[in-house]
Amino acid sequence: IIWIFKLCFTLKAEAWAQHKLQIWYFWFQIVFVVLAAAVGRNVRDFTEGLAEDPLALPALLAETLPYSTHFHMNFMVLQWVTHCQNMLRYVNLTKYLSFSVLYEHEEAAKKAEPEDQEYYGIGSRSARWTTNMTIGLVYGTLCPPMYLLVFINFAVTRLAYGYLIPFAETRKPDLGGVFFVGQLRHLHHALIIYVVLMTGIVMHRANNVALAVITAASLIYIFFALKRFDTHFTWERLPFQELSSDAGRATDAKTAARANAAVYMQPELKESS
Repeated sequence: IIWIFKLCFTLKAEAWAQHKLQIWYFWFQIVFVVLAAAVGRNVRDFTEGLAEDPLALPALLAETLPYSTHFHMNFMVLQWVTHCQNMLRYVNLTKYLSFSVLYEHEEAAKKAEPEDQEYYGIGSRSARWTTNMTIGLVYGTLCPPMYLLVFINFAVTRLAYGYLIPFAETRKPDLGGVFFVGQLRHLHHALIIYVVLMTGIVMHRANNVALAVITAASLIYIFFALKRFDTHFTWERLPFQELSSDAGRATDAKTAARANAAVYMQPELKESS
């Protein structure tokens, strides 16, 4: 998959392939994991039906998703197992044991790294973690114990990857918060799914159109919040107003006046003592 992004997309650097993977993998998980009960066995039929009658989506979600809560509860518990398996790094161990037959131990350890970036990369991990949070958001109201399972899942996630990323795995390129911002944007999309589902639930079970309209009106705020999230926060570049302020000029002056104490000397040019 990474090679597809490298060949078919214009990337600023190879590390941006992980960001593309995060986006596409998240929507793949939404269709085939979160909305699996609504999509059914044929994605094409689901897409055609949705295109013919988009307003039927709330009713479709309300009729199908409540019956898949137990599946997603089991799915969430299995996530704990996968996190603990990742702590074992069994794939890297297998590669090391295989290479150690042909190479020295240090060389075998180098060849066993890094792990498969299509599954263990920060982009695919970010997509899976956001999917787990989406399951909690979408199914939590239908099945309140889901909140507890999702909380335990992220506690295990913090424990497992709090060890793996800084201490066990090799360092990966840092894009300066791109993956975190992508996760937050995907959570806004998850809230849209949640509101559509709740609109269908209220319409069917309360049999009250007014309440369904009030519920659907929440989409207005979510779209406003998503638009504000994309335009209001200047996280990629420093705003000019801040640079031109007195505090900004003072900070810039201190940075420019700071002495560079580091001196590089070519080892070959040093005189031999």
